[in-house]
Amino acid sequence: MSGPASGWSLTARLAVAMAAVAVLSAVLAGLLIAPLLRGAGERAVREPLARQAQLLARLPERALLSARVDRLAEGQGLALGVVSSSGTVSGAAEALDAEQRRVLLDGGPVSASGVLDGEPVLVEAQPIRPGGAVVLAASTSDVGTTVARMRHRVLLALGLGLLAALVAATVVARRIGRPLTQTAAAGRLLAEGHRGVPLPVAGTREVADVTEALGHLDAALRTSEDRQRRFLLSVSHELRTPLTAIRGYAEALVDGAVAPEETTEVGRTLVGESLRLQRYVDDLLALARLESDDFRLDPEPSDLVVLVRAAAAAWQDRCDRAGLTLRSVVPAGEVVVHTDPGRVRQVLDALVDNAVRVCPGGASVVLALSESEGAARLEVRDSGPGLTPEDLGVAFEPGALHDRYAGSRPVGHGLGLAIVHGLVARLGGTVEVGSAPEGGAAFSITLPR
Repeated sequence: MSGPASGWSLTARLAVAMAAVAVLSAVLAGLLIAPLLRGAGERAVREPLARQAQLLARLPERALLSARVDRLAEGQGLALGVVSSSGTVSGAAEALDAEQRRVLLDGGPVSASGVLDGEPVLVEAQPIRPGGAVVLAASTSDVGTTVARMRHRVLLALGLGLLAALVAATVVARRIGRPLTQTAAAGRLLAEGHRGVPLPVAGTREVADVTEALGHLDAALRTSEDRQRRFLLSVSHELRTPLTAIRGYAEALVDGAVAPEETTEVGRTLVGESLRLQRYVDDLLALARLESDDFRLDPEPSDLVVLVRAAAAAWQDRCDRAGLTLRSVVPAGEVVVHTDPGRVRQVLDALVDNAVRVCPGGASVVLALSESEGAARLEVRDSGPGLTPEDLGVAFEPGALHDRYAGSRPVGHGLGLAIVHGLVARLGGTVEVGSAPEGGAAFSITLPR
């Protein structure tokens, strides 16, 4: 058996996958936000600049030209200018072109970009009454400073979000992976032979499905192993009985405890017990061969009508001696199936032998054949004691019925029905057991045409 699979655990894979998604989301968010920061930075500079221009526009033109207002603007890193009612410009107004100055003189505001003293600036201008305009200009370097500050904040937010996503990914991955890890541990315990292993009850629906399947597997293994254990005990008992008889008579012969006139009878007993032991061993070997890949079949076109009649003729004498009525029910014409006739006859013999063994005197055994589109149906029915509904579920399990009825009705080795089931499966057919119209058990074999 191979050891645990190498590589990352599911928890680690989930954590890495979720972390990768978080990182990818952060990178995409950064790429999408980057082009927006420039515009946001410009708006962050231009909007307060426009508000200040609106405030200054309420002052008279003479006040705007005072040194105090000019120093106030310079203290904020701004350039102040005026467009007089006559059209002359000063200060920051030099960054405006003729068209923009005309708009101001016509009473409209101006929001633009320009060049002042060789440096690019942002310009906000508002008309004043009774004429002229006030102009404020801010260097575009202020935009870069604002953008850098906003970028820092965005990166900090993305970093904190990414860190939170990584922590959440680790927690969620562990929570998802823990029940599956526990389920895998339970599966390993089952593989090691433990039964009744506790299984996790929490987890996702998929993990719950796996857990439920493991629970069913645990129950099935316990049932199967119990059946195997009972079967082995039955095998041991069946083998021990003839071996004990053989050993006892052999020791008596060695010790000279058998009188000469009893030698023949002792020899006959030894032969009988040896044959019984051989039949049981042959059944065990047949059951084992059915599971092997080299089990041989010799299929050929076979008339099942001939097979059923031949089987009925072969069993007629034994049924007569047992006081049983044997009859066959077959169609008038041929029922040809491509199958192994020897194996089909083996199945029929095993089922008839089982029926003859359990039926009391005066009972009947029926061999029936019918056909339908694409299939042929063989039946072996009897009017014997039959099977209970509980028997039907385990009828083909090795030794199951033998253990139930060993003390109450004639039984064989407990392997015959298991061999029948295996043979029919090898022939590509199906076998079922139920109640017969005659009152006993009915075994039905369906073979494809």
